[in-house]
Amino acid sequence: MAIIGKIRKHSGLVVVIVGVAIAAFVIGDFSKKTNSNSNDIGTVNGESIPYAEFNTKVEKNLEIQKENSGNDKITDQETYQLRQSTWSQTVKELLMGEEYEELGLTVSPEELFDQVQGKNPHRLILQYFKDPATGQYNSAVVLNYLKNLEKMEPKARNQWLQFEKAIKDDRQETKFNNLLTKAYYVPSAFLRKDFINQSKALKVFSVAPAATAISDSAVKLTDADYQKFYDKNKIYFFMEDAARDLDYVLFEVKASDIDRKKTAEDVAILFKDFQTTPDALTFTSANSDVKTDTSFVKKGTFPAQVDTLLFSGKPGDVFPPFEFNNAWYMAKLLEVQARPDSMRGSQILLAFAGTGNENIKRTKEQAKAKIDSLMNVLKKTPQAFAEAARKYSDYPSVKEDGGDLKWFKDGNPNFDPFFQAGMALKVNEMKVVETRIGYSLFLLTEKSAPVNKVKAAVLTRNIVPSNQTFQDTYMKASAFAGQNKTPETFEKAATSKGLQKRSAPNIKEMDNYVMGLPSAREMVRWAFAENTKVGEVSPVFDLQGKYGVAVLKAIQPKGQQELKDIKARIEPSVRNMKKVDMLAEKMQKDLATTKDITALAQKLATKLDTTMITFSGFGRTNLGRESEIVGKLFTSKKGEVLGPLTGNYGAYFAFISEVIEAPAKEDFMYEKMQAAQGFSQRVSGNMYTALEKTAKITDNRLKFY
Repeated sequence: MAIIGKIRKHSGLVVVIVGVAIAAFVIGDFSKKTNSNSNDIGTVNGESIPYAEFNTKVEKNLEIQKENSGNDKITDQETYQLRQSTWSQTVKELLMGEEYEELGLTVSPEELFDQVQGKNPHRLILQYFKDPATGQYNSAVVLNYLKNLEKMEPKARNQWLQFEKAIKDDRQETKFNNLLTKAYYVPSAFLRKDFINQSKALKVFSVAPAATAISDSAVKLTDADYQKFYDKNKIYFFMEDAARDLDYVLFEVKASDIDRKKTAEDVAILFKDFQTTPDALTFTSANSDVKTDTSFVKKGTFPAQVDTLLFSGKPGDVFPPFEFNNAWYMAKLLEVQARPDSMRGSQILLAFAGTGNENIKRTKEQAKAKIDSLMNVLKKTPQAFAEAARKYSDYPSVKEDGGDLKWFKDGNPNFDPFFQAGMALKVNEMKVVETRIGYSLFLLTEKSAPVNKVKAAVLTRNIVPSNQTFQDTYMKASAFAGQNKTPETFEKAATSKGLQKRSAPNIKEMDNYVMGLPSAREMVRWAFAENTKVGEVSPVFDLQGKYGVAVLKAIQPKGQQELKDIKARIEPSVRNMKKVDMLAEKMQKDLATTKDITALAQKLATKLDTTMITFSGFGRTNLGRESEIVGKLFTSKKGEVLGPLTGNYGAYFAFISEVIEAPAKEDFMYEKMQAAQGFSQRVSGNMYTALEKTAKITDNRLKFY
């Protein structure tokens, strides 16, 4: 009944889905390119990446993601990220494969064995093969896993092969990086020069009138001003990737008054069953929109109003439905207990045949008899517990930790048998506990002070839009898109309907996120489709709980941007540059009347700054951030007024009053080590990026995703 109810709640979106599917079909048609017969998702240095092969990799990675997360539901964003990472992984394998083959770099079977089972295993082995009780790496855990590998399911064996491949790939890449980093040499002359650049300092008096004092209205920009700024900063206007600029509006899908009334009616019916059900937890798990927490929890865990009711009630109390924060709640208080948050203990494990350790031959009865005997002895001498654990326990890490389980928290399923036993024990008392891996003699060594906790069945029913509301909102968005086909009508209609127009500049071809929209892939595909022109208005996009309509504002092609395309964007910077030039002209006139730096400061009605500047460092004023001016100062004589000097931040007069030479130094071992370390880090971080930039890579993913 409850399952049918959930299906019914989401099954009426057929009309909307059909509408969106038609739109997606149209968009997909728009995005087709002339090489539509190609089945390659891309090429790397002439080597094809077939779509079918790539998609198989994606599907495999999706399955791994599901297994690792324990969740069969993968979000659109997770799917997108996996496609992106699979593409990056595939391209890297091809590029690095070429390099490894040319250099003859391999990882031998013997080397791989050493990385898995040797004295100094790979970091992934250290990370994943830890003793669950101690959190420390344990070689016995690796050996036990490998011994049982053939008995495991095919999925587990495949996971191990993938894990082993990751170790091999990482080892190969480490070798490659080492070849490059060991090729670096730092000459002593470079170290000495760098030391001087960081240590030699100039004491500088400077005057820098504020460019902001000139009003914008006083600045008349010409084409020559724009050209001058563009030529000076041309390097910053190179686009590594093509981009698009969009404006868009959103139609939020919100529960209507009818939806809210219908939800309230459904909740009232649900509450009748909730009151009479013999198993409130099972009923809640089957009907709640939020996963039921079946453990004991402290005050402050539930939503505020629910929390207050539960901690003021008594077991058996049922709390009628109430609306809070766009959801309905009903609850039943099941138990109240004073429980510690955490406890600590030790164990002696006696495994028996059938608990997973093939070396153990003792029967279950023999294990029970022996563990009972041990408890009788150790009750009299609990201080001998660790020694007995090392002697008798079958737990892999016992030699190192003496059976210490460390602190474990209430609600941790791995330690639940011990926690339940510890609830009734006093410190230094012990009890035999049966677990899935054998009988354990558990000794409680510490536990925190008990606090009141409750176990409750809390059923949540979210107030969500109905299928009719989705359809109505979609129709509004569709009407907006159909009636406003130009940027002008788009903007006018948005204003008249009270819709906020949002801007999304600089969108890249493989983006999924668009300014607050985490799953806007279809909007991006439309923007990059061959047939989409500047000024075109899009169809409706389904954006997970909202609908969007966009207009393409600009196309920014890959490569050097032309001045006309960025003119509006750079206007504030050009205006500031012009103000700096105007200041410099005035300062040049003032310089003709006096060469005294203090008098110049007075004429310009600004303060005289004093700062220490090094060639490679920053001073306390803007002057220290002007790299070209700093370079000029270090080639100038002291005792002269220099300027006006124009930079990115202002115009300056400067006067070098003192030169502080670098101290004498002969030993550069520490600096050499630092420089070598810096080179090594840059190689590791930038090597692959450099390979990728020089490779010939064709990316056709837009055709398929």
